[in-house]
Amino acid sequence: MAGKEKFKVEEVVKAIKDTTGLLALTAQKLGCDYSTIYNYSQRHPQVKAAIVEAKERNLDFAEGKLYELIRKGEPAAIFFYLKTQGKSRGYIERSEQTVDVTTKGEAVKPYVINIEQDKLQPALAILGDAGAIRLGVSNNTQN
Repeated sequence: MAGKEKFKVEEVVKAIKDTTGLLALTAQKLGCDYSTIYNYSQRHPQVKAAIVEAKERNLDFAEGKLYELIRKGEPAAIFFYLKTQGKSRGYIERSEQTVDVTTKGEAVKPYVINIEQDKLQPALAILGDAGAIRLGVSNNTQN
């Protein structure tokens, strides 16, 4: 270590807990840069553990609020939960994409592919860069 550290590890850990793991606020509370907190987390396992614990607590809190909304019958909360946690039971949003490909003036037989929405844009980017390919995409979303 190049020199004496500005803060004791315990001070940084306390500030992390006081600011619920929001590191920009932690840095503000201590009067330092965000990078200082980051560097402490890299050098001191106790600081890194405090950050992980705070984030886990925040996640637990948010999940608790989500479950409260689900119990109240809030449709958006129910939909979100099923879409993110119910995939193994078939609750997944898929898009059916019809792709019409023409290369060098010759039509290629159109085919239908099923691809999840978050995978569509990268797939189209790859196909679009392939040269003289013209794409026709129809977006028929199915739940």
